Amino acid sequence: MTKKSVISRYRYGFFLFFVSSLAFLISSCFGDCSSSNAYSYQCNGIYLEQCRPNGGDYYWEQVENCAIGCPSDIGKPSCSTHSYSCSCSVESKYLCEHGSSYRCNGDDIEKCESFEHLYTGHVWEKQKNCKSLFPESEIVESGSCYLTNEYYEPKCVPKIKKAFRGKWFRLDNGSDFYLGTNGITRGSYNSQFVPESVTKIDDNMLEISTEDETFRLIRNSITDATLKLHVMRADSFTKSPSGSGVGGIDVVLENTQDSGETYEQTSGSGGNTEFDGIVSGEYTISVEGTSVTQTIADHLNAGNFYFSKNGYIYKALLDTTNDVYYAEDRDNSEEGNRYTIRLRVYNLGNQDASATTVSLKTADSSVKVEAKDEILGTIEPERYVSYSFSIETIPFSKIADLKNAVYHDVEFTVSLKDINGETWEDVVTLRIFRKSVPIYLYSTMSNPFILLSPHREIVSMSSVVWVPYRPDAKYKLIAQSLSLNTEGVYSIGVGSFDNDKWNSDKESFTDVSNYEPNNQESQAKTVYMNSQTTSYLHKSDLDFWIIDMSK
Repeated sequence: MTKKSVISRYRYGFFLFFVSSLAFLISSCFGDCSSSNAYSYQCNGIYLEQCRPNGGDYYWEQVENCAIGCPSDIGKPSCSTHSYSCSCSVESKYLCEHGSSYRCNGDDIEKCESFEHLYTGHVWEKQKNCKSLFPESEIVESGSCYLTNEYYEPKCVPKIKKAFRGKWFRLDNGSDFYLGTNGITRGSYNSQFVPESVTKIDDNMLEISTEDETFRLIRNSITDATLKLHVMRADSFTKSPSGSGVGGIDVVLENTQDSGETYEQTSGSGGNTEFDGIVSGEYTISVEGTSVTQTIADHLNAGNFYFSKNGYIYKALLDTTNDVYYAEDRDNSEEGNRYTIRLRVYNLGNQDASATTVSLKTADSSVKVEAKDEILGTIEPERYVSYSFSIETIPFSKIADLKNAVYHDVEFTVSLKDINGETWEDVVTLRIFRKSVPIYLYSTMSNPFILLSPHREIVSMSSVVWVPYRPDAKYKLIAQSLSLNTEGVYSIGVGSFDNDKWNSDKESFTDVSNYEPNNQESQAKTVYMNSQTTSYLHKSDLDFWIIDMSK
């Protein structure tokens, strides 16, 4: 046998193998199932089938449904005619990298799980839908997904309706609660709290039930606070002009306790921006990447907010927004008051603000200002330098335009100049009230009182507390013995107090039904200016009072 004939045999053998293989493939493609292609595979839509014997016959049997393991909401299943195996085309938004991590996707809790069709890949798989767990009620909008850390499973929490969001105060022990889009949190660390039920007593009081206890919350925030600010472009001026306001710029407010409580607006044509209907609290105010945090109690004029191509951006803020200022000295209405005001001058940019100098002035004649021009020095990014000035208030009775005013907002212009002579201007606003009024609270028990300002902030309590004179708004007072085992007599005086009358009342008081019922805010009795009222707290009692200074 020659070498050539051997090669021909190999070629002939290869030819036969090729022909038989081709016949097998063709028969498979056309769905023929017989002994010649037993145990071969074919794709039938999204199903993988195998040719199997059954007695003397053969039939195609489904061995895998490619849709199993490939949910239609994250991928598209298919069967491959090349590898005769299932595959899943997953959209990129469903792919993930860190196995066992979690995320909130709307109302769904999702976990990053290994995915068999991707071999070493991972996809987000739905674990739970939170919306269905908390049906809508008078207080709850729906369920919400709340994530604290990507490696811990998120919680399903009740999303509170706007009318009930904000700070609340537990009546019997004084602990703080916050109700919001991320559920209910408790205490200064905002630990998550999921009660068995939340019941509305009235618009400002809720009853909370858990497995172990039932207690009541009183609202100490409002849902109609306001914010004003002015948007400016810092690179629109040359040396000292401060430039004009800029419209069409996005302004975002985000509540630091509730990321879901976010407000967005576009600045008006002159840069003026105003937000109404805000839940009071602490907010991060952001303008084109420039952001700062401030508290909005009932109103806030936040001054100028710049955005700039420069490496630094100035912002002047009050050191505290909680201080109260009065036009009249509380012991002598012919005299004003002296106050030291402390500011913080921030650099909100990303480069040093070199050799900053500051000056302050006002055109408002209701105050006298003592403010020195001062070198603050270089302010590093995300840092601030303090600056103080003094004011002397003038009684409203001496100013024609303010004779009948209850309060007045005074604007101060803060000018900031850098080493290149470029000047920035900001505005700081102080609300000055006409005068202060004493509220006297005496009781035979340990202090049972909670006093709420017109914007429902809790006023620090003692036997005498001085508050702004507000004939235009009402204070709310709560006397409660929910946490006390004793009962007793108490007295409220607004503007004045007769100590002899108090001593007589607490010895002779017997009409315990007087002013009852008043255990809800809607049943509150009224105490007027320069009046004194005595009443009684029985065990586990709540008494609501309105303090009206208009009469």
